[in-house]
Amino acid sequence: MNQKTFSAITAALLILPLGTYAATLNQDNNAQESMTTMGKIAQNHDQRGKRGDRGERMNKLLEQLDLSTEQKQRIEAIQNQSKTDKEALREQMQSQRQSMRSLLASDASTEQLRQQHQKTEKLHQQADNNRFETMLRTREILTSEQRAKMATLMEQHKGKRSAR
Repeated sequence: MNQKTFSAITAALLILPLGTYAATLNQDNNAQESMTTMGKIAQNHDQRGKRGDRGERMNKLLEQLDLSTEQKQRIEAIQNQSKTDKEALREQMQSQRQSMRSLLASDASTEQLRQQHQKTEKLHQQADNNRFETMLRTREILTSEQRAKMATLMEQHKGKRSAR
């Protein structure tokens, strides 16, 4: 066997295992990258609705309305009930998000993922509806003047937010 043939065979024997190793490593990296991407999708799904403490902002607005003691007590009762409802929904949403993460990491079908997404979206819609109903119940307690002042304050706050 001449020198060129020997060198070619030796190179092939060295390169073939390295190529196989590299291909296996690439598959593992692609699988991890895919899982990371799915994890990011689920994490983004988790981030939905984290817009600061709405209750705190609302309380600051309400403080500027010169509420009577009775109004304050009634609004506090509404807020306490809303908080209880919100916490129960938050636990359900957390459970649904965990289910979604598990499904994304598994071999679940597209239809199963869609169904899970629908469950999660239903809970988000329920949370939005609860916030709206809380706002309506609070609004009913305010006088016409307080409602007008609240609208003005909210517009001012909206202007500050959009300037950021």
